Amino acid sequence: MLKEIISWNKSYETGNPVVDGQHKNLFKMINELNAGIEEGRANYVIAETIEKLSVYITIHFNTEEDLMVKNFYPDYPIHKEAHTKLKENAAKLIKLYCLKKVDLTATISQFLSDWLQNHIKETDVKLIEWLRVKENNIVAGEV
Repeated sequence: MLKEIISWNKSYETGNPVVDGQHKNLFKMINELNAGIEEGRANYVIAETIEKLSVYITIHFNTEEDLMVKNFYPDYPIHKEAHTKLKENAAKLIKLYCLKKVDLTATISQFLSDWLQNHIKETDVKLIEWLRVKENNIVAGEV
């Protein structure tokens, strides 16, 4: 078994079960992509994994963005911009890979794992903490 490029631990937990479940799935998918690359699987298998990951990232971002919009999250534009930039950068890397201009092993897997780890710990945790405070204020009658 290959070493994981990104490992889930409690430091990534936001406390929101849906978001945490999706993050865990993203970690798993990034590790699957990295394993496929390291094992030298055929390009069509790697391309299929990249496509699956791309679709799932979109689903996950939509989940977070829906939470932000429904709850009038004040940092929504900044958070959404971070999502947009990741999708754009990932699309560029994938295109370069398809054109055989970038080494997928060293670039895409590391880019995704670094970004996901930092995004969760910095941006997503901030969102979930804001939602908790808002919920506690509503429960306390401080709307």
